Amino acid sequence: MPAAPVQQDAPVHRAAPERPRQARVPRLSPVRAPVGSEQPDARPVVLVAEDHEDSRDALRTLLDAFGYRVLEAGNGREAVELAVRERPDLILMDMMMPQVDGLQATREIRTHAELGEVTIVALTAMDGARADVLAAGCNDLVIKPIDVRPFLDRVRAWTASARPAE
Repeated sequence: MPAAPVQQDAPVHRAAPERPRQARVPRLSPVRAPVGSEQPDARPVVLVAEDHEDSRDALRTLLDAFGYRVLEAGNGREAVELAVRERPDLILMDMMMPQVDGLQATREIRTHAELGEVTIVALTAMDGARADVLAAGCNDLVIKPIDVRPFLDRVRAWTASARPAE
């Protein structure tokens, strides 16, 4: 009688021994803080006009971390009132807000002579909005979602041009 064939067990896959996880070292951004950010009163002032609280919080946290003083408005009416009262160096204006939208708020801000030179940047997710925002008086446009590094470089350039050289 022939011997029964020997069955081989399926290969056993053993997990590699668990190695301790190493903390990821964060990459440092090449973006520099604005000139004068070491002195609290010399920091550029940025008005963030955005109706979504989470977006406003994210922008405030980011800008604050890079040395800007941040004012916040939750709608276009507040944005106009804060801009007139505080005269920020830069206004980041969401285009879709309640009460007064960003286009109308920009037009209203532009009627104030003392705010004629302030840089207003439209923040929008709308494709093809460039012509409308420029016609309303915005100086530039940033499409959402925001790419952080180029955005911070542009914020630094916009605020540097707003402040006289010392």
